[in-house]
Amino acid sequence: MPFMPHSIPTLCGSLAGQPFTFNVKVHNAAYRALGVDYTFVSFGVEDIAGAINAMRTLGIRGLNVTMPHKQAVIPYLDALDETAREIGAVNTIDNRDGHLTGYNTDCTGAVRALEEVTALPGRRIALLGAGGAARAIAWGVQRAGAELTVFNRTASRGEELARHFGLAFGGDLNDFAAAGFDGVVNATAAGFRAPDVNPLKPEQLAPHLFVMDAAFIPVRTRLIREAAELGCRVVDGTRMLLHQFCGQIELYTGKPAPLETMSTALLDEIARVG
Repeated sequence: MPFMPHSIPTLCGSLAGQPFTFNVKVHNAAYRALGVDYTFVSFGVEDIAGAINAMRTLGIRGLNVTMPHKQAVIPYLDALDETAREIGAVNTIDNRDGHLTGYNTDCTGAVRALEEVTALPGRRIALLGAGGAARAIAWGVQRAGAELTVFNRTASRGEELARHFGLAFGGDLNDFAAAGFDGVVNATAAGFRAPDVNPLKPEQLAPHLFVMDAAFIPVRTRLIREAAELGCRVVDGTRMLLHQFCGQIELYTGKPAPLETMSTALLDEIARVG
């Protein structure tokens, strides 16, 4: 078995185009709550091959991966689990004795967040968007038993996503009609750091829907606020992000993640910098 370097404390971290603090605060709060001697740092890197070699050399236990590196890391890993292979993107690298496996916990985060308000088997869900987040959500939610229809402003991208996962394509976002669905998930960038932007018109929402927004800044986007005012069951983007972090922490430590401790840390950090 390959030699696994050790450090005190055990080091975990993230590979990002620009380092950011949300995952640092959440992961370190979780490690303290679990009583494990882990420390999490964020690395802003451009040299992906060098970063992965450093992970092996330094014995870094796990690395989160954010855009724009989720596809670029794949050639340098030893294995992909089913989530990363099918989605085509890695957001988590697990280091076991120098053997690096890529995972995608974004899909797990979406499923767990939605399951806070609804069972998924048989639910008809409209997925807004066709980017990386939408791919992860589509894979996870479909596997959980829901029926998805993709809506996207650029038809070619929406059709490609739908075709890849065997989903229906419903057209432009303006073509979404609540009557045909049980829920809607926004995976577009509309509303992120833009509290006055809603990807849907008010008349497209209805009280019977459950509504999730992948955007987490602000915590309550305009979509979430307007849906809640109508009486919809709502899931803000922090819940998907938290459950995605949970999947990483459980991989790195082998322990159940302390969700409420992590939620407090995330909300505090959003309030500080968001």
